[in-house]
Amino acid sequence: MASKAKSKGVEVDWFETTEFANGILRIREPALAPLHGSNAWLIRGRDASLLIDTCIGVAPLRPIVEALAPGPFVCLLTHTHYDHIGGAHEFGQRWAHAAEASVLSDPNPRATQWGGWLSAESFSRYPREDFDFAAYSLAAAPATRFVEEGDIIDLGDRKLTILHTPGHSPGLITLLEEATGALFTSDALYDGRMFFDLHGSDRAAAGRSLARLATLDVEVAHPGHFESFSGATLRALAARTLAELEINAPGGAGWPLGA
Repeated sequence: MASKAKSKGVEVDWFETTEFANGILRIREPALAPLHGSNAWLIRGRDASLLIDTCIGVAPLRPIVEALAPGPFVCLLTHTHYDHIGGAHEFGQRWAHAAEASVLSDPNPRATQWGGWLSAESFSRYPREDFDFAAYSLAAAPATRFVEEGDIIDLGDRKLTILHTPGHSPGLITLLEEATGALFTSDALYDGRMFFDLHGSDRAAAGRSLARLATLDVEVAHPGHFESFSGATLRALAARTLAELEINAPGGAGWPLGA
């Protein structure tokens, strides 16, 4: 069920929240097209909550998160493209993969991908009357902790495992909650046009990551863009994307995904 997010009793109509099963909420900015904004995910646990990614940073996100999950929480950044780290500076606990560290410290337009991508035309409306897109920039938000393959994030009554799935970005991570079969894929896989030719992307690594995701026992995938989908759809999307990667790869047919 989607609704406008509320912060301390005051409606904030920039963000839209949607509740899913197992205490999972999606936060996104509906005034942006799906590939200009992204999905942030809030996972509520008994002892703590986990925020995955932070939208583009044009409206305060922390009050929304505090209203939805009043206990302690950690902000995990799946990678450092602008639409995932815009609000990162609002949070004291910022976890990320070490391969993304330099961009968090210096979120320049090229490294974060917003230069040449995000524009005034990306918005169907602005977050406030005095918003000036010409002044848009990202605040530095250095990681306070690095996570890597196999790390467990323990929320008390639920645990999520870090998977390092590079390709779209060198330090891209996905998260698997085995108990519920929920996989948070970020930009490793979603149901839309994929991008593996950006600054910092690696097509061969993307192929290996996709092949790995296709082997996981997943009930539902919650992606960085567009809508959530089933495990069966995940496998179909992974197979389709792998085929597209091979067809469009340097060298064409026979491109070694395992290289």
